[in-house]
Amino acid sequence: MKPKLIIVLVLIVITPLAIVGWLGARIVQDEQVVLEHQLRELMLGQLRAVDTVLGWSLERYEQAVLDEMRPFSLDPEELRRRSRQSPYVSQYYVLDEQGQLLFPPVGTTDDVTASERESLRRTSQIWEGGVLAGTGRVAESSGGAAAATGWHVWYWGDGIQMMLWARNGERTHAAEVNRARLLADLIADLPETDVLAPELAEGRIRLADSAGRLLYQWGSFDAGEDAQPVATLAVGPPLGAWSLHYHTSASVFGSAVTGGFLLNLAAALAVLGAAVVGLSYYFYREQSREMKEAAQRVSFVNQVSHELKTPLTNIRMYAELLERDLDEPNERSRRDLGVIISESQRLSRLIGNVLSFSRKKREALELRRKPGVVDDLLRSVLDHFRPALDAKQIEVEFKSGSGESVSVDADAVEQIVGNLISNVEKYGAEGKRMEISSRCQGDTVEITVADRGPGLPARERQRIFEPFYRVSNALTDGVGGTGMGLAISRDLARLHGGDLELTASEQGAHFRVTLECPPVDGTP
Repeated sequence: MKPKLIIVLVLIVITPLAIVGWLGARIVQDEQVVLEHQLRELMLGQLRAVDTVLGWSLERYEQAVLDEMRPFSLDPEELRRRSRQSPYVSQYYVLDEQGQLLFPPVGTTDDVTASERESLRRTSQIWEGGVLAGTGRVAESSGGAAAATGWHVWYWGDGIQMMLWARNGERTHAAEVNRARLLADLIADLPETDVLAPELAEGRIRLADSAGRLLYQWGSFDAGEDAQPVATLAVGPPLGAWSLHYHTSASVFGSAVTGGFLLNLAAALAVLGAAVVGLSYYFYREQSREMKEAAQRVSFVNQVSHELKTPLTNIRMYAELLERDLDEPNERSRRDLGVIISESQRLSRLIGNVLSFSRKKREALELRRKPGVVDDLLRSVLDHFRPALDAKQIEVEFKSGSGESVSVDADAVEQIVGNLISNVEKYGAEGKRMEISSRCQGDTVEITVADRGPGLPARERQRIFEPFYRVSNALTDGVGGTGMGLAISRDLARLHGGDLELTASEQGAHFRVTLECPPVDGTP
């Protein structure tokens, strides 16, 4: 099997597998990105669900505070009693319509308790800033009339502080919530710390305050202190400074497409590879079979050509002897014998081309150099073609210039020149003229064969040297030929150390043959 064919078969197998593998890798990458995005969305969905739970819990806490604030009272002792007894409120405040504190009283010391004094210091930035809040929203209560309410959040000490206010007529009542109780109520509505929820089998959710400190966490994944979350969500207002973080193992993302998807991809590649290998083997077997059949056909043609060569040589020889020995000048007989001789010569050239082509395919085409004179070889070829050229009224002009004895393969030269003259006879006869010349320069002999026929189109000037190629136009219509003559002639010329070329000309076809023919016996 030829190396080129092996390379082609390997490329046929590797190329589609490489392309599909590359596309598969791209698909895996894209699928990984999509799945990672979907996983993050799922995690964010769980965080949003937790945020919803925190919102519901905060609403219940707000409602409990509002229920304790009603009925709205101005009695300091009543307000102090409520503060002491309430698990939700650490301090009550009352403001007039200008936003000035009515309770606890500002600027006095006798009527203010120590805890109230501390609360005033803690909330000083609120009172110095003017109005506590805007219009707020309307809150309904079964125990009282509707009132505008809202949350106010500020930073103090080590975290946020929260105050719920309600506007009742011209006054505003506010309650600073018990932060510890608020956090406890919120956490109470969240899953237990050691819960093994299926959705958190490989994850953990953390609730962090405004400073990033851990408030609460749950889930089976053991995230380190410095672990980075894969999804983060800010808690809804008024706890917007808090945040929820989802932690999980990096393997969750790394193995997102390492399961069934990769298995299906590998199976598809295996099936495709088997199909490509099978097709390649089929084409290889068919090609080998066709090559074997072609070799058998070439061998058959070669054997037949060899078998035809001997009787054809005898026919040609006896026809020439008969022509020479004719006693009476019978013009018709001589014409008939001329046709026999001409056609036998043509058939000899055809057989010679077939045998040369067969030897070239077997890489057995070689030269048999002997001393000879190129001009004598050219005259011999012209003598053989004389009847055919005369029949078509082609005038021949021969300019000899290589009369020295040189080392040359006479059969190869005769075959080259014979093919060129045969082409003139078949395709250039309408020009009625053929010019043949030779010249010798050093070790190189140059032979030119030119006619005055229609010539060749520019686009065909290289293709005419391809085996079995024939110009498809009026030039060749109705003219027989195998298309091997010029290809064999060029091969023989190149084997002779030279070349066969079609040179530019204004009219007809001009061929130039160059051959390396060293002088013999010191002949210059």
